[in-house]
Amino acid sequence: MSEYELPKGILLPLEEEVTEEIKVEEVPKDKELNLEEVTEKEEEREFSRGNLLKDLDVISEENITGTITEESARSILKIIDKVQGKEVEEDASLVESMSAAGISTVIKIPKGLITFGTLLTDIFRDQDIPVDETLTAKFNEAFDSTILGKIENAAEDIARETAAGKITEAVGQLYGAGKIAQKAVIPVITKGSKYVRKLVNSIKTGRYVKTTNNINAAKAAKKAKDLNKITNTDKFVGIAIGGGLGGGFIVSNVEDIGTFGDWDFLDFLPTGLDRNEREKGADDAQRQLINRLKFGTELAFPIIPFVVGTGKIGKLIVQKGKDLAYSDSMLERWVDRFIGQPFRSRSNKPQELFDGIQKLEGKKSAVKILAKDASRNFDDRLREISKETSGAAQAVKDPEGFSKIISQFLFKSTDDIVRKKEILFPGFSSTAVKTFKDSLNKLGVPKRSVSNIIKDATGFRNAAAGLKTLISSSKNINVATDKLNKILNERVKNVLSVDYRIIDDNSGLFRGFRPTAENIEVVSKILQRYARENGKTLDSSTANKLVNDITKNAFKDKATGSLVFDIGTQSALDAASVQKINMGKYVTTGKFKPDGKGGLIQSKSDLQAFKDLFGEYRNAQKGIYSVMSDLAEIISRDKFYNELLKSSDDIGKQLKAGADPGKIGRPIFFKNYNDAVINLPNQQIVKTPLNLKTSLPDTIYKSPLDGYFTTIPYAEAIRVGDAVVGSALTRSLAWRLGMLIPKGLSQAAKTILGPFTHMRNFFSSMFTTIHRGNVLIPPVKVADFISKATKATQPQILYRMTGNPKFRNAPEDQGLYRFLLEEGVVNQNIVKRELEGMFDDITQVRTANMSADKFFNKILNTGTRKFKRLYDVAQDLYTAEDDIFRVYNFLAEAHKLDSAFEAAIKKGIKDASGKVVTRASKPSDLAIMKEAAQIVRETVPNYAYVSDFVKGVRRSPLGSFAAFPAEIIRTGTNTTARALYEIKDPVRRQIGFNSLIGQGFTYAVLPPTLVETFRALYGITREQLSAIREVLPTWSEDNTILPIYENGKYKYIDFSHGFFYDTLTQPVQTTLATVQKNPDAPLVPQLLDSVVKATAKIFEPFVQESIWAGVVLDIFARNGRTKEGRQIWNERMSPGDKLFEAFKYATKELSPGSREQVFRLYKAILGETVKGEKYEVPSELMGLFGFREVPLNLEKTLNFRIQEFKRNERNERNLIYRGTRSGDPIDDMNIIIRQYIEANKQRYDSYNSMRRLYDALKVLGMRDDAIAEEYNDRKALKLYGFIENNRFQPFSVSTDVIAAYAKESEEKNIPNPLNEKVLKQLEKIQEDMFDLKLNQEFNINVEDYLLENPKTSVLPLPEQSMPNPEIMQASLPINQNGLTVTEQALLSDEEKMIRLRDRGLA
Repeated sequence: MSEYELPKGILLPLEEEVTEEIKVEEVPKDKELNLEEVTEKEEEREFSRGNLLKDLDVISEENITGTITEESARSILKIIDKVQGKEVEEDASLVESMSAAGISTVIKIPKGLITFGTLLTDIFRDQDIPVDETLTAKFNEAFDSTILGKIENAAEDIARETAAGKITEAVGQLYGAGKIAQKAVIPVITKGSKYVRKLVNSIKTGRYVKTTNNINAAKAAKKAKDLNKITNTDKFVGIAIGGGLGGGFIVSNVEDIGTFGDWDFLDFLPTGLDRNEREKGADDAQRQLINRLKFGTELAFPIIPFVVGTGKIGKLIVQKGKDLAYSDSMLERWVDRFIGQPFRSRSNKPQELFDGIQKLEGKKSAVKILAKDASRNFDDRLREISKETSGAAQAVKDPEGFSKIISQFLFKSTDDIVRKKEILFPGFSSTAVKTFKDSLNKLGVPKRSVSNIIKDATGFRNAAAGLKTLISSSKNINVATDKLNKILNERVKNVLSVDYRIIDDNSGLFRGFRPTAENIEVVSKILQRYARENGKTLDSSTANKLVNDITKNAFKDKATGSLVFDIGTQSALDAASVQKINMGKYVTTGKFKPDGKGGLIQSKSDLQAFKDLFGEYRNAQKGIYSVMSDLAEIISRDKFYNELLKSSDDIGKQLKAGADPGKIGRPIFFKNYNDAVINLPNQQIVKTPLNLKTSLPDTIYKSPLDGYFTTIPYAEAIRVGDAVVGSALTRSLAWRLGMLIPKGLSQAAKTILGPFTHMRNFFSSMFTTIHRGNVLIPPVKVADFISKATKATQPQILYRMTGNPKFRNAPEDQGLYRFLLEEGVVNQNIVKRELEGMFDDITQVRTANMSADKFFNKILNTGTRKFKRLYDVAQDLYTAEDDIFRVYNFLAEAHKLDSAFEAAIKKGIKDASGKVVTRASKPSDLAIMKEAAQIVRETVPNYAYVSDFVKGVRRSPLGSFAAFPAEIIRTGTNTTARALYEIKDPVRRQIGFNSLIGQGFTYAVLPPTLVETFRALYGITREQLSAIREVLPTWSEDNTILPIYENGKYKYIDFSHGFFYDTLTQPVQTTLATVQKNPDAPLVPQLLDSVVKATAKIFEPFVQESIWAGVVLDIFARNGRTKEGRQIWNERMSPGDKLFEAFKYATKELSPGSREQVFRLYKAILGETVKGEKYEVPSELMGLFGFREVPLNLEKTLNFRIQEFKRNERNERNLIYRGTRSGDPIDDMNIIIRQYIEANKQRYDSYNSMRRLYDALKVLGMRDDAIAEEYNDRKALKLYGFIENNRFQPFSVSTDVIAAYAKESEEKNIPNPLNEKVLKQLEKIQEDMFDLKLNQEFNINVEDYLLENPKTSVLPLPEQSMPNPEIMQASLPINQNGLTVTEQALLSDEEKMIRLRDRGLA
């Protein structure tokens, strides 16, 4: 038996021996499988693909295709075909490629271990052995001829057909090699350490450099020395070898994988791999071993500490996250502030405070819906009356009078009573009912409508009484129930059910309400009397001016709802002070309470005079809304305060019992300042204790948190709730006017006001149901839940749009929606809430600038009523489109939980605690609903859980809806965490598995499956798909692309554009696209490129210009050019024309609605073109869902890329001379040499890009003559010649540039950095660069061309002011014919003559 003797006694059989072993292997007779009998003709084979798959039990007769296992088996068959020399024409699928990668990896790992041994042997053998006669070369040649070697090569070919396969192969080698290193290889390496030491010592002494005189080997040795200088101890060598053992010494070909040092941005690292094969065997063995050492060193040093460091920070946040803010370690506080807070939902708040705020906001939202429903009942009655009386009733003609009658009946006719400490509505008194009926009868209201109104009014009063009872039950109320009831009755009668024209009708610039002269005169006399009684004199004219001022500064207090105005005191002792008059204080417990002697209001007539001045009126609908909202706010706030204090106390008790503050946090409220300082270290504590307000007077209600100390941020959060306080700049009037308004309007125009975006919003939300596995329930339930979800949301939208009562939600559906509002599940659409927050920022009123802010808001309210109505409808619709799937997900989650517990009861399954689940232990329906709501909050994007930092981005000129990607990341992580939690629970296990299936399908199966489906459907090869990617616009080049080929034209659908979870899949897709573009390039630099691009994509919504900011920059900062380089106006236009073009561009970019899409659809229907492009109706309709078919215009793409190349060429050329024309002396002669190489490296990348484009265009069917014509049209035919021939044309240095440098040198008497020596080096570099082929390694090493003495001591020659033949002869290495070597090789005869004429030689 012939064999190669290898180190460590490893033997490798040859192909013949492997074949013999296969021959003697027993094969069952029924299969009769004998490789000797296998021929190249398929019909002579005794097994077929299908039969083999069945023999392997991969598939059944019924299911011959479509399973992952079958795909893997097909991969094996393709490998067999390749081993036998057959051509495999069919592209490998994703699964086939990854399966082949696994097979290749299994073979490569032991092969890498063996070649490590052969390389160690080769390096110490005779130095004159050629590289192809080394032990390693012989082993590789022998191995390739074996069955195993052929399988490896075939598997590698198939694996590398896809980027995923190539990456899988590399990762598999690293993982497998690492495992082997841990268990088996370390002892072998230890025994062979003497070889390693000899290797390092030989490199250090330069032994092999001296014997081979190889400059590249010398540089490799220098880099190895640099590595070893990190520490001159054996420890470094041990760590480098140990850390890189699984990678550097066992990975078969590290040059295919690459290192960080191979990446252009990190080429300064000493770990870049040397890929230049040596002639001598020992030299090449040394090169390969150094490469493996570098590869392993990177694993040991830059990667492992990074991974460990990142892991430690993550572990710190997880274990001590709730206590980091109080840490004495500045580092830990830094981690919390800059890593934890910006990206977690609770931001800088404790979890219990954040949860409490969410509950508070949810309850307030739910009550608003309840209040709106109650007020809408009266709207419906008015419509009902109008319909039944054909509009003839006086109630229809005078809706204000009708509303006043209802309001009087509703709020003032009958008081609530107290019975057994419960506040009740006793029903309207018979007198009140009779008076009410008589009044409506006079207005012509039908009796049936009157009865319905009384019924609705009774329902409202009962609901309001119930809320009052809840208030009275609070332990924080300081008065008896009887007294509280009287106070609340008066508050409802005189504050909550009252409105003022001076506020409501004067919100814009133009006053809709003006007090009468009589009103003004009466109040003026009251002011004169007020002054007189305080020892002052006030004439009529001055009093009228004061009245006018009062009408201007009056406002409604947000806390109490009362009207308040300012007036100067008339006391002689206090002439400078201002007092606030609260209109609500004059009637309490049913009695009028005037000001004391010398006060402003002395009688009921005085009070009425002010009411008349302000235009007091009553509107039933507004009153109902105000009453319900006010009472609910009191209840919600009280519960919020109570729960916060209880939570804080509970945490304190747990800490005393030994709980970990990192897990549960700390108490946040303390009775005295010192305790707060001690227990909340490194935080700013409030200097005065809390004194929290509600709409009730302090004498009636006292917050349970009053008197406590906490931190300043916590106190602010309790006060403002969910609001995010901005900086002084973002709150300034100028910022709101110049940035927030246009930014908000432009973003609203492109989303909520865009018809196409509504369909996209609806369709994309569907992915949330797939993501959580909520489609994996019985179809009957799916249909039922869709119906229920629609009833809970969409009909209400139709009602708002039409006003038709039949479209109102049924009470049970509205009840479900209110419950989900309370739980924070619905009304959380990211886009809608972000815009809502931005508009709140715009309309804020600051105490310090109240007058300016009020005036600003008046401007905003002028003439915008119709727009607001339109926007409200669009906003409600946008919310409903999202809410349907939130409600569906909630119902599905509740169903899954209920079914899981029912199944557990039936089967006697034990829960997570080990107890058998019984009917009694099953959670209640409410508990299941609350858990389902929690799951939806955690796994569906929800604006309430966006961090304050991300919310704050909306105020900056950067970012467009940054909250959306932030929430996608949060919910994606939560979905996985939730599924893993459920899998550990025996009851919920199947829910968890289904969730992981849904998530995996959404991320990993759906996008590539769609791509492969479209490829198969349209017969597009993987090569054609790669070509399509090459011609895509930059914003789509790394996205998931669905290729189409119809009627001889290529199109594509950018699936990522409408895919809800693209933020999470984008990094993977970018990586695959980058690797697929250049499959032969080293993997690590490509991965680093893709990481940078993917990271940029993730952060793009946070840092990209907003729509408005982009337009402003395009017009002003970029001087009429877009970010992509498109010109907005011609530079030669007149200022007026430029202004017009700028206005036209801004109008187009900021226009509301899906203007361009609608226009394209309209033209497609008419069969007309848009800018010469014809669009199709089906394609444009697909755009409604975000998946429009985009035609590929190959000629237009080429044209644009040629222009881009020329722009880049100018910038690249400027790199050569950067910093050398300042007029100051240049000491370093090598500066231009370095910059020349760097500029050409950039130029080489540009050439590579153009060559890839050329190849792609050819693959997509564009003819050479058509390509050449486009280049010719752009005056770039010479460039085309180089691209077509796959050659690189480096920059040349023109005679004009040489002359300019010579002139400057002479005039300023400074050394010339572009002297003869430098020019000769540039000529040499240029000649070497002409040998470069495109899309290969740029193997021009700057160190090889630097001058030995870089100091510029050469002074200018005396006669160099103008170029002439003599100077040119002296400056350029010109041949006898007057041309350089490069010019002689490349220029045409005509160009040569022109060049000679330029030099005066022809």
